[in-house]
Amino acid sequence: PVSLRPCLLLQTATLYPGVVFGICFVLNCFIWGKHSSGAVPFPTMVALLCMWFGISLPLVYLGYYFGFRKQPYDNPVRTNQIPRQIPEQRWYMNKFVGILMAGILPFGAMFIELFFIFSVSV
Repeated sequence: PVSLRPCLLLQTATLYPGVVFGICFVLNCFIWGKHSSGAVPFPTMVALLCMWFGISLPLVYLGYYFGFRKQPYDNPVRTNQIPRQIPEQRWYMNKFVGILMAGILPFGAMFIELFFIFSVSV
Protein backbone atom coordinates (compact mmCIF):
# COMPACT_ATOMS: atom_id res chain seq x y z
CA PRO A 1 0.00 0.00 0.00
CA VAL A 2 1.01 3.57 -0.67
CA SER A 3 0.47 4.60 2.96
CA LEU A 4 3.20 2.22 4.18
CA ARG A 5 5.89 3.46 1.79
CA PRO A 6 7.46 6.08 4.08
CA CYS A 7 7.64 3.58 6.94
CA LEU A 8 9.18 0.94 4.69
CA LEU A 9 11.65 3.46 3.32
CA LEU A 10 12.77 4.42 6.81
CA GLN A 11 13.12 0.78 7.84
CA THR A 12 15.07 -0.11 4.71
CA ALA A 13 17.45 2.79 5.15
CA THR A 14 18.07 2.43 8.88
CA LEU A 15 17.09 -0.95 10.33
CA TYR A 16 19.83 -3.30 9.13
CA PRO A 17 22.68 -0.77 9.01
CA GLY A 18 21.61 0.65 12.37
CA VAL A 19 21.59 -2.76 14.04
CA VAL A 20 24.99 -3.66 12.58
CA PHE A 21 26.48 -0.30 13.55
CA GLY A 22 24.99 -0.56 17.04
CA ILE A 23 26.41 -4.03 17.61
CA CYS A 24 29.83 -2.95 16.35
CA PHE A 25 29.74 0.13 18.57
CA VAL A 26 28.81 -1.88 21.68
CA LEU A 27 31.52 -4.44 20.99
CA ASN A 28 34.00 -1.64 20.38
CA CYS A 29 33.04 -0.13 23.76
CA PHE A 30 34.03 -3.41 25.41
CA ILE A 31 37.34 -3.32 23.57
CA TRP A 32 37.86 0.30 24.67
CA GLY A 33 37.12 -0.77 28.24
CA LYS A 34 39.97 -3.29 28.12
CA HIS A 35 42.31 -0.59 26.66
CA SER A 36 43.09 -2.82 23.70
CA SER A 37 44.99 -1.58 20.68
CA GLY A 38 42.45 -3.36 18.44
CA ALA A 39 39.72 -0.84 19.23
CA VAL A 40 38.45 1.31 16.40
CA PRO A 41 39.15 4.98 17.25
CA PHE A 42 36.13 7.15 17.99
CA PRO A 43 36.80 9.56 15.07
CA THR A 44 36.73 6.57 12.73
CA MET A 45 33.36 5.49 14.14
CA VAL A 46 32.06 9.03 13.60
CA ALA A 47 33.44 8.99 10.04
CA LEU A 48 31.63 5.71 9.35
CA LEU A 49 28.42 7.18 10.73
CA CYS A 50 28.84 10.27 8.54
CA MET A 51 29.43 8.08 5.47
CA TRP A 52 26.29 6.13 6.31
CA PHE A 53 24.21 9.30 6.55
CA GLY A 54 25.97 10.99 3.64
CA ILE A 55 26.17 8.15 1.12
CA SER A 56 23.99 5.19 2.01
CA LEU A 57 20.84 7.00 3.11
CA PRO A 58 20.63 9.30 0.06
CA LEU A 59 21.18 6.33 -2.26
CA VAL A 60 18.36 4.41 -0.56
CA TYR A 61 16.05 7.40 -0.99
CA LEU A 62 17.12 7.78 -4.63
CA GLY A 63 16.51 4.09 -5.35
CA TYR A 64 13.16 4.29 -3.57
CA TYR A 65 12.14 7.29 -5.66
CA PHE A 66 13.11 5.80 -9.02
CA GLY A 67 11.87 2.31 -8.11
CA PHE A 68 8.35 3.43 -7.31
CA ARG A 69 8.19 5.73 -10.35
CA LYS A 70 8.67 2.77 -12.68
CA GLN A 71 5.68 1.00 -14.17
CA PRO A 72 4.86 -2.37 -12.60
CA TYR A 73 6.06 -5.42 -14.49
CA ASP A 74 3.51 -6.85 -16.91
CA ASN A 75 3.81 -10.47 -18.02
CA PRO A 76 4.29 -10.67 -21.80
CA VAL A 77 2.14 -13.82 -22.08
CA ARG A 78 -0.90 -15.17 -20.29
CA THR A 79 -0.22 -17.96 -17.79
CA ASN A 80 -2.01 -21.27 -18.09
CA GLN A 81 -4.54 -22.10 -15.37
CA ILE A 82 -3.96 -25.86 -15.65
CA PRO A 83 -1.10 -26.90 -13.34
CA ARG A 84 1.61 -28.98 -14.97
CA GLN A 85 3.21 -32.05 -13.49
CA ILE A 86 6.69 -31.42 -12.08
CA PRO A 87 9.08 -34.25 -13.01
CA GLU A 88 10.95 -36.14 -10.30
CA GLN A 89 14.35 -34.61 -9.59
CA ARG A 90 17.63 -36.48 -9.73
CA TRP A 91 19.40 -37.39 -6.48
CA TYR A 92 22.03 -34.67 -6.86
CA MET A 93 19.34 -31.98 -7.16
CA ASN A 94 18.11 -32.72 -3.63
CA LYS A 95 18.25 -29.88 -1.07
CA PHE A 96 20.28 -31.97 1.37
CA VAL A 97 22.96 -32.68 -1.23
CA GLY A 98 23.15 -28.98 -2.11
CA ILE A 99 23.54 -28.00 1.54
CA LEU A 100 26.16 -30.69 2.04
CA MET A 101 28.17 -29.59 -0.99
CA ALA A 102 27.90 -25.94 0.03
CA GLY A 103 29.68 -26.87 3.25
CA ILE A 104 32.12 -29.50 2.02
CA LEU A 105 33.63 -27.51 -0.85
CA PRO A 106 34.76 -24.44 1.17
CA PHE A 107 35.85 -26.65 4.06
CA GLY A 108 37.90 -28.81 1.73
CA ALA A 109 39.59 -25.81 0.14
CA MET A 110 40.49 -24.30 3.53
CA PHE A 111 41.59 -27.66 4.93
CA ILE A 112 43.98 -28.32 2.04
CA GLU A 113 45.48 -24.82 2.24
CA LEU A 114 45.94 -24.97 6.01
CA PHE A 115 47.32 -28.51 5.81
CA PHE A 116 50.10 -27.41 3.47
CA ILE A 117 50.78 -24.20 5.41
CA PHE A 118 51.16 -26.02 8.73
CA SER A 119 53.10 -28.97 7.27
CA VAL A 120 55.73 -26.64 5.76
CA SER A 121 56.15 -24.42 8.83
CA VAL A 122 56.94 -27.31 11.23
